[in-house]
Amino acid sequence: MHEGSIKIRLRAEVPEVERLNRLIRRFGELHEIPGRTLYAVHLAIDELVSNAILYAFDNPMGQEVVVSIDVQESVVRAAIEDSGREFNPLQTESPDVSLPLEHREAGGLGIHLVRSLMDEVAYQRVDTKNILTVSKRMR
Repeated sequence: MHEGSIKIRLRAEVPEVERLNRLIRRFGELHEIPGRTLYAVHLAIDELVSNAILYAFDNPMGQEVVVSIDVQESVVRAAIEDSGREFNPLQTESPDVSLPLEHREAGGLGIHLVRSLMDEVAYQRVDTKNILTVSKRMR
């Protein structure tokens, strides 16, 4: 594991997620992040960025999502930042995953997945920005 960081600016457009995925894989290889840790962090970031792109903006034209990833002291931290509508996904109820699919309400599975994969998940609203921070200890 090598310490380091990266900041990625993405247009609020779905095709940008593929570019993000390539950069995360490359960053993980460069910093020798263990496969299981990288997979979990990558999946969480993908989910959070996709949600921001699809739901945060009334008009995504000209908007961006910024992803910062930091590796330090055996912990991978990522912050996903957007200037969309204020929304704290941590205040949503967890879905009842014991119900059959046809009886479940739509939504909520993504943040449920993120919470289950990450060691820490935090939200803050700073000025006009939503900032979701996730972290995962390397094992």
